[in-house]
Amino acid sequence: MLKAHVMMAFGLLMAAIYAVRLASGFSLSDGFGLGEAYLMGGLGLAGALLWSGWKERRYAKRIRQES
Repeated sequence: MLKAHVMMAFGLLMAAIYAVRLASGFSLSDGFGLGEAYLMGGLGLAGALLWSGWKERRYAKRIRQES
C-alpha cells in the first residue's frame, strides 16, 4: 500500500510543478514550441504516475479484502 501512496504523492508533486511552469511560461503569441512540449510531457508523466498509483492502491485493497 505504501508504494501506491508514494507514486501518487510524486505524481501530484510533479503535476503541480509542471502545471505552474506551464501556466507561467505559456504564451499564445510565440506559439507552441519545444518548451511547451516538454512541460506537456511532464504533465503526461505525472498523470501516468497518478493513474498507476491509483490502480496499485485498488489492487492492494482488493487483495487485502480477499484475505
